[in-house]
Amino acid sequence: MTSNFEKRVYKPRPSTGWAWVGVPGSILLGIGLSLLIQTGFTGPFIVAILITVLTGIMFLTITVCFPSMRYEIDDTSLILTYGPLIRYVIDLEKIKSIKRRDLGFVFVSSFRFPGLALFSIPYPEVGSVKMCATAANRGILLIETESEKYGLTPADEQDFVAELQKRMGK
Repeated sequence: MTSNFEKRVYKPRPSTGWAWVGVPGSILLGIGLSLLIQTGFTGPFIVAILITVLTGIMFLTITVCFPSMRYEIDDTSLILTYGPLIRYVIDLEKIKSIKRRDLGFVFVSSFRFPGLALFSIPYPEVGSVKMCATAANRGILLIETESEKYGLTPADEQDFVAELQKRMGK
């Protein structure tokens, strides 16, 4: 079977989302390590201190992966990637709609910061959206399949959508 198209890779819109995760991550890690050293790795608060350190490490891992966010289109699928943390594979034949929209805000625990939204996030008007985007709720390209919704923010949105529709045969 021969390929009709070459794989195309798109970068997300620029943002400072990495800082919204990196700065708190650095602070948590610094505080946690300082407390570990001061307490000699013992004491009644050791579990809380270890959770602080691990949270800092998790945030810094997400920060380090920020430049790796990308959207790939091949013959049969759209792949949203964020380092080793996210890999959503969307079958082009299953895409029902592609819409640019602003999504509402809810105070529900999720991984959403100014300039960065990852993993599954609940939005009041559309439900759960698997995000891999450099925006939390403004100008989101919402891709809907029969079973899932995905949010992304390609830098060259017009070219991205045209290429996606071409490969979908629409």
